[in-house]
Amino acid sequence: MATRDFAVDVAVYNSTDMSAYKRAGAHQVIVKATEGLGYINPKASAQVKSAHNNHMYLHAYHFATFGNNVGRAKAEAKFFVSRAKKLNISKKRYLWLDWETGDGNVVINSAYSNTKAIMAFMKVCHNAGYKVGLYSSASIFRQYVDTAKIIKKYGTCLWVASYATMGRIDKPDFNYFPSMNGVAIWQFTDNWCGLSVDGNITLKELITDAVKVPAKKVVAKPKTPSICYVPILYGNPNYKVRLLDSEGHYQKYIATNTRWEVWGVKIIKGMKCYRIGTNEQWVPAKFTKIIK
Repeated sequence: MATRDFAVDVAVYNSTDMSAYKRAGAHQVIVKATEGLGYINPKASAQVKSAHNNHMYLHAYHFATFGNNVGRAKAEAKFFVSRAKKLNISKKRYLWLDWETGDGNVVINSAYSNTKAIMAFMKVCHNAGYKVGLYSSASIFRQYVDTAKIIKKYGTCLWVASYATMGRIDKPDFNYFPSMNGVAIWQFTDNWCGLSVDGNITLKELITDAVKVPAKKVVAKPKTPSICYVPILYGNPNYKVRLLDSEGHYQKYIATNTRWEVWGVKIIKGMKCYRIGTNEQWVPAKFTKIIK
């Protein structure tokens, strides 16, 4: 998967058929699963099924209503995780927290208290084994959330909404990118390609398990050994050369005027040695000649 990847996020007011989004170029879908402590997106199951049928990577999101309430944040997170499991959202994907104004969610508290509640929610999802991220508008991030603290804990995990203009946009204009640290996805329009669906572009690799073509296995050809010759030394045909093991301990003797297969080379006791035969038997190279 490329870092720059189109994604759509869908809720109850969007179609259950993802094929039009796929044809337009989207490879990822973020399905709204839950909201608050009791709402379940009635179209989520069908949207999930269609995303799979269209071979699109699938994430899920929850719309927050907990504001800066830590206890409620944890409860909403547990509700979200439970539903994500029932929808079979892979733990290789992201569970996103949509934390913005609406449906009673109050954002105009201190950045400290807001962030504490947000992180309590994200911790529950993370502890359940999922990757986690946080969605909101650029203005809310800048005024009401300590994004640096969240990024420090969870890395590049912000999903930021900021539109260059209202109305149809097919491709993101990065001259209008909301510059800030930690942005993983940019939502650049609410009418992508005229399909009345939110359009997003990824800025980091969200999918790390895409199928890779395995490297062709290289079968090594059997090694052909060299041949060394132990000549008659010092004019004495009865002279013998003593072998060593790999640790430098002296072993048995071999006669001169003989030939041996060489299967390795090693420095032992400061001497270049050849491994002969199939066992760890090494002959000092100074007593031999390589003839093949």
